[in-house]
Amino acid sequence: MLALPPESLSLPLAFSLGLLYGLGPCLLSCLPYLGPVLLSSDGGLRQSWQVLLPLSAGRLTVYAGFGAVSGWWGSRFVAGVAPWTVALTLGLALLLAGLALLLRRRGGCAGRACGGPAAPSRPLLTSGLYLLGVGMALTPCAPLSAILLGAAASASPLGGALLGLAFGLGACLAPGLVYGLGVAY
Repeated sequence: MLALPPESLSLPLAFSLGLLYGLGPCLLSCLPYLGPVLLSSDGGLRQSWQVLLPLSAGRLTVYAGFGAVSGWWGSRFVAGVAPWTVALTLGLALLLAGLALLLRRRGGCAGRACGGPAAPSRPLLTSGLYLLGVGMALTPCAPLSAILLGAAASASPLGGALLGLAFGLGACLAPGLVYGLGVAY
């Protein structure tokens, strides 16, 4: 079993952080993306999971990848760098992430309800949903920043990937259940 250092986040804490984030802001931010796709078909529960699984897989891929890169970065650089420079770098990164959130624009229509094209074929839709999940995971957020800081502190690419994966599972669970079960009915 992989043991993360005590200064790092634990896997249950990363999962809990993802779950809490998934029950709040993530749940609302998923609606403009998932709503039109799920509401455009009447396939029920099975159809909703065919939408949610590729989308969640895209998000999990990015979260685990970010965690692994952060863990690698931590293993290579943090040990040989003065602590104040790490704090300054990470603080600036969090400020930039906050600024990006502040400046981000949303909007637009998708699907038949907005006069768009009819639903694409299943393989195209599945790969598109995976890429949509990747794009959603690239959106900066404070909880993900905390996970990446913990991954860097772990100084382990595997530990970082597991932290990212635990966070992603929590973050994908709530929207998956709400939209997968709720919208399906």
